[in-house]
Amino acid sequence: MTIAKTPQYELSVSKEKNRAYLRIIGFWRNPEQVADYLKHWESAISALKPGFTLLTDAREMKIHPASVRKIHEDAQQIIIKAGVLKVAEIQKDMIAEMQLDGVSGETNMPKRNFTDQQEAEQWLNNLHLA
Repeated sequence: MTIAKTPQYELSVSKEKNRAYLRIIGFWRNPEQVADYLKHWESAISALKPGFTLLTDAREMKIHPASVRKIHEDAQQIIIKAGVLKVAEIQKDMIAEMQLDGVSGETNMPKRNFTDQQEAEQWLNNLHLA
């Protein structure tokens, strides 16, 4: 089920898998450019049960300015409060990966990085491996 499809991101959920899918696209210039991002996350979470998983595809992400970093932090707080169990993040760009790792380190997001989507899905499907 698609929650949002914008030039900056796509967010969807699979109720069957109890999983959210986020694709981060390009460079987010400022918070105004992604003004509905947190609202979209609230909608996604309302369709999931606590113990859900998240697959983030950040392969097309460009590094974001500090003003946008706060939005990522706020979104992660919402996701953590809603009961996320595990987060798999698919990375390609080392600088963007460092930025996202920094944010998730501050919010204590239960995240692991991958370069392969199939590997990430398998890890998420095995709910016993943290």
